[in-house]
Amino acid sequence: MTTDFFKTQSGNFSDLFELAEDGVWYAKGHEDFAFLEDDGTDWSNIEEKSFWYRHRARLFTEVIKQYQPTGSIYEIGAGNGAVSMALQNEGYDIVAIEPTVQWAVTAKHRGVKNVICSKIENAGFEDGQFSNVGIFDVLEHIPNDAEFLAYIRKLMPVGGRMYCAVPAHNILWSNEDDYAGHYRRYSLKDLSRKLENAGFVLEYKTYFFRPLIIPIFLLRSIPSLWGLRGQRTSASSERDHCPSEGIISKLLNKLLDDEFLGVVNGGGYKFGASCLVVARAC
Repeated sequence: MTTDFFKTQSGNFSDLFELAEDGVWYAKGHEDFAFLEDDGTDWSNIEEKSFWYRHRARLFTEVIKQYQPTGSIYEIGAGNGAVSMALQNEGYDIVAIEPTVQWAVTAKHRGVKNVICSKIENAGFEDGQFSNVGIFDVLEHIPNDAEFLAYIRKLMPVGGRMYCAVPAHNILWSNEDDYAGHYRRYSLKDLSRKLENAGFVLEYKTYFFRPLIIPIFLLRSIPSLWGLRGQRTSASSERDHCPSEGIISKLLNKLLDDEFLGVVNGGGYKFGASCLVVARAC
């Protein structure tokens, strides 16, 4: 292991975690977390082909290049490891923390070097231990997000960076949010306020996925409101994330490429279907 997490542990580390044959570190006594998305969808396969996962991973990577971490990035709620792997491929030192066993194992098999299977509140992590934190589309799943952010702040040193992404705008709420176990969607103003109240100072903020606002509203939000949208299935998830090649697909990719170039040039956007914030612990 090269990550500072494994190099600087106190002597009780072996009392808290054990390394399994699958290469994942498990918190002792950890009970598998059964995520709501249990429709059998092979998300790791979809992530490899999805325009949505591709765009967010490159966007996060670019913003992190502009707001560099000192030390490792601890991705909390890392899922199948898509973002952790993208960041690791760019040379960042990553620790992926994921409470769902199947997803933690998938992240390890995908190639993420350092994977811990645990809920952060149950693993005995020490104050100031997380050099930098990434929470990408996780905060909306937490019942008490303010309390969660305050706890993460305790785990970080002064000056550590927080990279946080969430879905935006309650007007875009649909059955998809219900199926995914979301408690809320955010505005940049609301997310910024909650981070500041938790002990962070904002460094950068932007909306992204601008081209998806109208499609989400017309194809998800309104049908959900009128009771016309059926339950999500593996097939529908595949269609949403991997649209057929054609004019619409090309236009979408062009618009997302333009959005990415705007971020590369240091810009931010005032509307979009998701929020991204960089904040520093103070």
